[in-house]
Amino acid sequence: MNTNAKRTVMRLVAGVAAVATLMGTAACGSSNSSSSDDNTLTVSYWDDEMQPIKDFIKANPDIKVKQIRVPGDDYNTKLNQMIVGGTAPDVMLTQEADYVRFAKNGVTMKLDDKLKDLGIDKSDFQPAVTDITNQVDGYYGFPQGFATEIMYYNKDMFDAAGVAYPTDDWTWDDYTAAAEKLTKADGSQYGSDSPTFNGVWYSLIGAAGDKVVDNGKLSFGNGLKKTLEFQKNLVDNKWQPQPASGSKVSDMFAAGKAAMTLGGTWLVSTYKDVDFKWDIATIPTAPGAKKYNSLHTSFWAINAKTKHSAAAEKLVKFLMSKEGQKSMSQSLGNTPSFQSMMADGYYKVQGKNGPSNWSSLEASAKEAKLGYTLVASTPTFNLYDQFNAYVLGQTSLSEVTGTQVAKANKEITDAQ
Repeated sequence: MNTNAKRTVMRLVAGVAAVATLMGTAACGSSNSSSSDDNTLTVSYWDDEMQPIKDFIKANPDIKVKQIRVPGDDYNTKLNQMIVGGTAPDVMLTQEADYVRFAKNGVTMKLDDKLKDLGIDKSDFQPAVTDITNQVDGYYGFPQGFATEIMYYNKDMFDAAGVAYPTDDWTWDDYTAAAEKLTKADGSQYGSDSPTFNGVWYSLIGAAGDKVVDNGKLSFGNGLKKTLEFQKNLVDNKWQPQPASGSKVSDMFAAGKAAMTLGGTWLVSTYKDVDFKWDIATIPTAPGAKKYNSLHTSFWAINAKTKHSAAAEKLVKFLMSKEGQKSMSQSLGNTPSFQSMMADGYYKVQGKNGPSNWSSLEASAKEAKLGYTLVASTPTFNLYDQFNAYVLGQTSLSEVTGTQVAKANKEITDAQ
């Protein structure tokens, strides 16, 4: 998944209370399953045309497919409008939190009795899939692939400064020490770039010992406090630029102005053409803490009221097949849904100057957990803004860890 798509996707649940209302309406609404004619299979997803969908269309000329592609910012709003209006697509790509919401409200088809026909061995899924399927009574969709967060570093800058490359056992102390040594006093080079994706923050909080999510709510303790102080220290010492948002966000790592950055695995594809040597490592942890990073995925689901179940199942079967997973991995840079396909390495989008340490990406995928993405995204993104406000000195530690976390959890509860 490209950077902009994933960044915007996490803002998708606009008006959390309204979404809950929409889901309730969908459960008892129109019986129409699609806006298409009787001979057309509709499939919805966000942003650019997906290569796996194109491959399916080419391989199945007898099935007419209408692709509903919606910009990331508008996708969930559009999808919910179609559901309420009785024109939901036959096959839809859904986010983690929507997987549960749609399943509980009868929007999507239960697929447990179709696993064999679809060629799916549920024991082969990445282990974290059970974190979400256990919230409902089975499988109401299948993950298209997985992404997580990793560390990226500029090898040329490390070499010039005489700093040893990061290893997978790095702690925040190692990261901070390297950031200091890699920063140039004239402001032309920072040791680290500020996180520009909210998932990085939640991964760091987990890597400081907090659960992040528990019983359907955000669950923070001392790990949140440690993470806020870790990030503020980097900025206060000018080893990392101040965080930005909206149109002011820029990728200083890609521009060759920051030696390290933390970001999604989809950036491997983004950085494939940069002019400096670079590599990857797992996200560092707080001293004494265990590895943690956030798992990102989306699920291919079938409309429970589809009039084209045979064609819909054929599409989902293709998307989850080795051919479909290979196409997805090669085009998006995501790791596959199945453990047995990891060894094929289709996700290894090799750039002209990096990376080579693919074992770090594989380790990150195995360690990743479905955490903050299991709850409504708008509250978690608003809280991310509060994290940055603390780093900028615009609010207090107690305000963020107390009032703002409580506010986010209330909004999450209201959205359920």
